[in-house]
Amino acid sequence: MKTLSKILAILSLPLILSACGGGGGGAGGAASYTVPSCTDSGTRDTEYLFMGSYGDGSNGLTRVCASAAYARDATGDGIKVAVLDTGITVNGSNAVFHTELDANVTSFTSGSDLIGTDNVPNDENGHGSHVAGIIAGENNGSGYHGVAYDATLYIYKVLNDSGSSVGNSVASGITKARGDGVDIMNLSLGDSGVIGTTCNTAAECETSLGSTLYTELEASGDAGKILVWAAGNAGKSSPSVMSGAAIYDDDFKETTVIVVASGTDGKIGTTSNGWSSGGSNKCGIAAEICITAPGTLLYSALLDSNSQATALTGTSMAAPMVSGGLALIKQEFSSLTNAQVVDRLFATATDTDEYSQGTIYGHGMMNLSAATAAVGSLQTIGGGNLLDDSNTSYYDLVDNNFTSSASFSNALINALAGQTMQVYDSFDRANFETNVSSFFTSGSYTSQNTVENHMARLQPKNKEKVKHKNLYGNFTMEVDGNYLQSSMFQSAGDFLALGYNQSTNSFENAVDPLSDFFNDSNFGNNYLVNPYFHTGSGQDYFMSFNSNSSFGMDTFTNANGNDLGLAFNLNPLSSTNSDTKNAGDLQIVLGTNYEQNKFLNSSSTGAFATGDMSNTNFTGVKYKKNLGDDFTFVGSGFAGYTHIDKASNSYIDKSTPLLTSTFTLGLAKSNFIKKDQRIGFFVNQPQRVEDGSLNLRVPTSSDRDRTVTYSNLNVDLEPDARQINYDIIFQKAVTETSNLSANLTHVQNGDHSNSSTNQNFISLFYKKTF
Repeated sequence: MKTLSKILAILSLPLILSACGGGGGGAGGAASYTVPSCTDSGTRDTEYLFMGSYGDGSNGLTRVCASAAYARDATGDGIKVAVLDTGITVNGSNAVFHTELDANVTSFTSGSDLIGTDNVPNDENGHGSHVAGIIAGENNGSGYHGVAYDATLYIYKVLNDSGSSVGNSVASGITKARGDGVDIMNLSLGDSGVIGTTCNTAAECETSLGSTLYTELEASGDAGKILVWAAGNAGKSSPSVMSGAAIYDDDFKETTVIVVASGTDGKIGTTSNGWSSGGSNKCGIAAEICITAPGTLLYSALLDSNSQATALTGTSMAAPMVSGGLALIKQEFSSLTNAQVVDRLFATATDTDEYSQGTIYGHGMMNLSAATAAVGSLQTIGGGNLLDDSNTSYYDLVDNNFTSSASFSNALINALAGQTMQVYDSFDRANFETNVSSFFTSGSYTSQNTVENHMARLQPKNKEKVKHKNLYGNFTMEVDGNYLQSSMFQSAGDFLALGYNQSTNSFENAVDPLSDFFNDSNFGNNYLVNPYFHTGSGQDYFMSFNSNSSFGMDTFTNANGNDLGLAFNLNPLSSTNSDTKNAGDLQIVLGTNYEQNKFLNSSSTGAFATGDMSNTNFTGVKYKKNLGDDFTFVGSGFAGYTHIDKASNSYIDKSTPLLTSTFTLGLAKSNFIKKDQRIGFFVNQPQRVEDGSLNLRVPTSSDRDRTVTYSNLNVDLEPDARQINYDIIFQKAVTETSNLSANLTHVQNGDHSNSSTNQNFISLFYKKTF
């Protein structure tokens, strides 16, 4: 190597300080530019602010918005950062002297002193200790802390006590750090050459640096190691050769980062904004792999003191700011390769206004808030195991959802509480953690329990009913203004019935509305209908065939054909009225229902999608009995087994059959106390899952090989309680032109949850006709 490597720092203050210090202002860069800032949104305590004040309320950490990264739990934990410098101060026991650094410095590795050829990289200059403190000074409640205050530091002494390399000490240090498995190497050192002037090709740069060092740079690039270089303090238009040689060699360009230093005003460091001489080299022709960080008046470890710190200025101080920032990014995103960590650092730098000048600032000012946040859109992975596989599908978060039926929503909420999974940034597939429950919307029975709805079912019908009869049968329509709400066609002899938003089952229509207590509003009037033939979509179609009063067949579908149902009805008992056969008092129902891309009326999309054809096999019993002249008993009960169809690559991996049930019991009395008064009492359990589970297979981790690992989450879908609705309904004919209706409702364990508050409603409606 033709020139000696030297430390790139300027002692900015001759005084040793134990508190925050500051520097003056000054104009740097083009006068027409303003210096932009990022949003430093996290907690900022005295340790955070210890790096000093620049007069505008900012310092080293606030300039790069590190607190926002800390708020996302990025601290550098587990990331190995090598400091190739003058070493670190040790005590008489050859242990780390600084209490701000000792917990984060790993035991010195064999041969870590490349100058003295021993195992103790003792710093007698102070430069290496200062650099180490900027990277990973501990967050221990006193003094200062570094950028990545939980990172693990590996110390290598490659510069002597005068700050110069000896022979091939830098190359040997890089070789040693690579062998020790570090992730990031900080090299706050350089040579006197200038890239683009001293050398213009890879071959020329190798000649300038020497083949030993150059070969090691290529080897480190092949190993994917990140090398962070100080750009140099000579005020040149481009960095030094040692840092900038990568622009001519793709073998190590991808993981090389060059750092220029900003002054107290945020502009390139010069004598006008905190520097005593020289000035930071600019990015120049190396702008593609160059970035800016604060490098002026940064306080960190002092050579011979535990309780005090000193302020140094130079690109030597800016480089460890970036090394610490890279450690935060790497820790935060386990799915990124080292090259992708560098790409994210560059892509998220603040590059507007002053920092838009690429030949000065490269990619701009490091922004750790942006670097640890999503760059593109967050997406779920569609079941694949390799992030970069061309066959792997992704869904934007808004395209993934699961809207659950109230029959099991309580169980789903409880099972998913606290469960997390990974989603991925479309920019680089960086992994982010989110709650699994964020994709799930819970259905609710009790959300419809409002005073308005309870009043509505007692009010007289507002819809206009149109009836038409001809040779072929009867046709009835219910309209609301210009909108068709429901319709029913019944052929002559009642052999065929066609219904729109209205059940065609003869038994249900004979007792619904419930003993004429309620009008035909949807709310509260589905106690006796087949729960597997009810979607409430507003476009449901029913058809029934009745050969005679003994048996019949019902079919059901909706407008888009996603639901298809078929039921056989057996009526072993029947009643007569004026010698005319009516629907049987007892009806037994056997049937099946198919649902496309959903089950139990629970819809899902994206990574939570279900298959094309989930099906439910069900049975039901309906019963009506007149007990004397005044009493009527009605009852209905259904049970079904649902088999969930699995979609390809869905997170819904498998399931057991889901057993569901619903029932209603009711007793009505005419002439209650007085003539023309009626009262009814009804008990209803809405549809509920009695047994069954599904298994969610969700991505929970990813590694540097870009491989995704999934974990199983078994969800028992039986809720922890049983919702029971109690209704008492009273009707009284006051006069020939007026009547009074009242309803008392009590809902216990709403939505089948034992943590829900019981609901009580009293509705009173008086109607007078003039």
